[in-house]
Amino acid sequence: MTSILMPQVVRGTRAVRRPVPQGSTVMCAGCATMVKFAAKVRRHQIIANVYVDDRWNRVEHYHPECYASAGQPHGAVRES
Repeated sequence: MTSILMPQVVRGTRAVRRPVPQGSTVMCAGCATMVKFAAKVRRHQIIANVYVDDRWNRVEHYHPECYASAGQPHGAVRES
């Protein structure tokens, strides 16, 4: 019998830095303004998967400066 190794699933609130996609319409959880795409400026956003009681609850989006000024509420940002 063979065993298949599955990648370990990371459950828990975490934040990553990603480019803002074209057509983005999400609101920043820090300042409540839109996280906007800009063609000539490569903007980034912080995306946090939020877990409550070990279950996924929601996704929060932040401008990088809003996330920093909020004191990194979901931990250190991971680069993707």
